[in-house]
Amino acid sequence: MKSILTFIAVAFLSFNAVAEVATTQKEALIDLFNATNGSEWNTTWDLNADVSTWYGVRVINNNVVGLNLSMNNLNGELPESLGNLESLVTLELFFNKIEGSIPNSIGNLKNLKVLVLNGNMLNGNLPQSLYKLTKLEQLMLTSNNLTGRLDNDLSNLTNLKVLNLFDNKIDGEFPLAVLKLNNLKELNLSNNSLYGAVPKELNKMKNLTSIAIAQNNFDTNTDALAYDTNGKIVTQNTIASNE
Repeated sequence: MKSILTFIAVAFLSFNAVAEVATTQKEALIDLFNATNGSEWNTTWDLNADVSTWYGVRVINNNVVGLNLSMNNLNGELPESLGNLESLVTLELFFNKIEGSIPNSIGNLKNLKVLVLNGNMLNGNLPQSLYKLTKLEQLMLTSNNLTGRLDNDLSNLTNLKVLNLFDNKIDGEFPLAVLKLNNLKELNLSNNSLYGAVPKELNKMKNLTSIAIAQNNFDTNTDALAYDTNGKIVTQNTIASNE
């Protein structure tokens, strides 16, 4: 009996030792490697090694749940197959040389809570599919070349706490969908091409503690205000330079 239990235990451990992420997830990572000149990354991957050993990749229960390749010299475009990493909770690729548009397949990442693509060369509109990421808590896309308007479907992101689109080319009027983001704590739309009036209703967003909307083309007579972390009015500097 003891020998049988020992055999079962060894077999179980052996199975776990060779268990790997799904083929589609591994292939998506390899696509990213190839599309962004992986051989020239600051810290590259040994594609023959287990995925769980690859730099910046977090694996739990044989699923890729985290990917952080920030400041790693990624150079190229994000592949459409990125959307096959459906278990991702965090995706952080900030301060690289990623260009092109955000792939529409980003909408497949239904478990995503953190998306940080700051400091790249991304362009084009935000894909409509992005507004399907209802678990998203942090959306940080600063210092890119993103264009177009923020869609009304932004209001779908009800769990969003941080929305930072600083230093892009977003245009249109102030996105009223922001007013429906009741969990939002930080809002930064500075240095874009937004115009028109800033809604007074921002004043009623109870959880919003940081507002930055300067360097746009908003009306100079707006009543929008900035707040400190206690919700007290402290300055109107965040709407300065809107002319």
